[in-house]
Amino acid sequence: MIKVERRPVSDPGIDENAKKLTPEQIEGVIRHVLEKESAGRLRTFVETCIHCGLCSDACHYYLAYKRDPSYSPVAKVRLTLWDMIRRKYRVDAESIKMYARISYAECNICKRCSMYCPFGIDIAYLMTVVRRICGLLGVVPQYLQDQGNSHMYTYSQSWVPQDDWVDTALWLEDELRMDIRNGRIPFDKEGAEVMYSPHSLEAKFKTNLLTNIAKIMNVAGVDWTMPSFDGWDSTNQAMHVGDYETMGMVERMHFEAAMRLKVKKIITSE
Repeated sequence: MIKVERRPVSDPGIDENAKKLTPEQIEGVIRHVLEKESAGRLRTFVETCIHCGLCSDACHYYLAYKRDPSYSPVAKVRLTLWDMIRRKYRVDAESIKMYARISYAECNICKRCSMYCPFGIDIAYLMTVVRRICGLLGVVPQYLQDQGNSHMYTYSQSWVPQDDWVDTALWLEDELRMDIRNGRIPFDKEGAEVMYSPHSLEAKFKTNLLTNIAKIMNVAGVDWTMPSFDGWDSTNQAMHVGDYETMGMVERMHFEAAMRLKVKKIITSE
């Protein structure tokens, strides 16, 4: 039995939303995700793993917490997906809180562990399934959920509406011209070679990054543009939440913006 010891952490997105869950709701969501949404590889991975632990040293959480076995990748799967299956989907709200903590705060979905698995088990995929369940139940760290909601309502990660995005870029263009004569941050240039898609923080908190990109583009003589309309943000926090519906909407808008501008390439931020 894996002993799990964690310091208590309060997060309203997890704690308060978990209080609203009913046993029927929890069972229904788990059943839907594991039986309707998940592919055959889920069952293959779950049944193939022999708990060898060779994935452990690939996990930075496991190493950072002095090789605590409960932080190993195989333990994270045992404490989440295997726990749901073993209990036939009938788990309580406290268990959902534990699943959320493990999948959101103790795993980066980096896939390093999968590279060390002798059977090729995609542990990162298994943890995204756990996030999907927690996301549908609304038990998500508040900050991450807020960013997911921002994608849903403003189509950007940082609650930057379309008009603020345009105003910010025009202001940055004025600053750019202090360093580069006739420097441009071109909007909606149809047929440009490159569409640059910034991180939404470049339009809110880290505007210097967008200015630096504009300097590079202008000095290098790149034929580039950015969309003035929705679809400009290259980020997609809904993916990390497990909100695949919003994730799909954001990605479609992103590529539709490129097709609308008839560009040849997309360059994204970090």
